Amino acid sequence: MENKSIKSTDYTAEIMYKSKGKTPNGDPFMTVKMARNYYIYAERGGQDSIAFILFDADTRKYGLILESKPPMDERMRKEVKMTTAFGGSIDMGENVTYKDICQTEVKEESGYVVPLENIHFTGETLVSTQMSQMCHTYLVDVTGIQKTEVAEYETKDKNDEFNGNEVRWLNYDEVMKNNDWKSIFILSRYN
Repeated sequence: MENKSIKSTDYTAEIMYKSKGKTPNGDPFMTVKMARNYYIYAERGGQDSIAFILFDADTRKYGLILESKPPMDERMRKEVKMTTAFGGSIDMGENVTYKDICQTEVKEESGYVVPLENIHFTGETLVSTQMSQMCHTYLVDVTGIQKTEVAEYETKDKNDEFNGNEVRWLNYDEVMKNNDWKSIFILSRYN
């Protein structure tokens, strides 16, 4: 009788750590897991995330957010602001679509109220090979739409996490040279 090895199909990862901090829906904000007895990765609270950039066809410019990036503060040993795609976690409940979430995030983060037909899906990708979440990406057409809401970055509290953030309008070449992989991914998938 021939001896055959059986390959395991158990894809369950071992939980190594769960943060004490919780997301609004009660999940740990961060969980660290190990798969296949060697591959360590993180799982951020919530399901997946979204990223978007604004587009104004009248000016041929793309709106990104200039904001503080605390992981870079530690790396550079000073406060670092970067111009990147807007983004947000998907943790708003089960009866909403990714487009609905993007629409809400656009209003909160940029102050634009846009109809769903102005939100164009450009694809999805892993946030990182060391994270389990997918990022759903969008280009949001704000052509002819006036900003009517106060965005998070426009709050007046000097201690607020959004203090000093602003929307930066860049042309295509500036976005592509900016080194923000999400913005580049969105533009390369949309054009």
